[in-house]
Amino acid sequence: MNKSIKYLNNYINDSIDACIILGSGLNSFIDVITNKIIIDYESIPEFLKTKVEGHKGQLIIGKIHNSNIICASGRFHYYEGHSFDKIGNIIEIFNYYNPKVCIITNSSGCLDYKWKLGSLMLANQFIDYSFIDSSSTQFYDYQTKKYFTQLLNIAKINNITINQGAYTFTTGPVYETASEIQDIINIGGKAVGMSTFPEFLKCQELKIESLVISCLTNYGAGILKDEKIKHEDVLNNAIKYKNDFNKLLIEFIKSL
Repeated sequence: MNKSIKYLNNYINDSIDACIILGSGLNSFIDVITNKIIIDYESIPEFLKTKVEGHKGQLIIGKIHNSNIICASGRFHYYEGHSFDKIGNIIEIFNYYNPKVCIITNSSGCLDYKWKLGSLMLANQFIDYSFIDSSSTQFYDYQTKKYFTQLLNIAKINNITINQGAYTFTTGPVYETASEIQDIINIGGKAVGMSTFPEFLKCQELKIESLVISCLTNYGAGILKDEKIKHEDVLNNAIKYKNDFNKLLIEFIKSL
């Protein structure tokens, strides 16, 4: 990690207001960044490489309005063989630059049929449904919610639909069965995905203020009868619903 930071210091000279991780299919946010420097992950010493479709594998340094940001376009997953600590390395690098907030995003399965696809969810709790370290599900709350009200107010002012609920982490890489989805719904899950939780834990460990925003790209298995979930559809829906996602991030970062 020290080698990665030493390399990035050649490009980062200003204080950083926000650091962002983009989820599957959400790369269009890169287009609204100005004064940008794009660095391929492959160029950064000792940095992990992305393998999953929809994750470009680039670090973008630039501006939103007058705010300086670092944006990771592409993330790492437990199912790729990485430990939670390895996945969290990107947060440790972000922490070095002392941002006001880390914004962690994802495309995820919606578990509430009353919520429309393309709407957003602000995670207010995490459910660990991985069973990696325990035979039961584990629940995690935020240590602080410093920026929650600010984000929700910005969504309201801009007529952007954003719900709040529990993000449920599963290991992947296969999608959940209909029975698993029903079980997750029964314990309070509102969105489900295969990422984000390790980064959230690292933010909590390092006491970095964080926001987790999910773009709800599909319904969980069994919610719509006979609908099969495909990664291609998740990516296409994330692109389809990009406008509200990008607008919310832009306006929130400007407010910093």
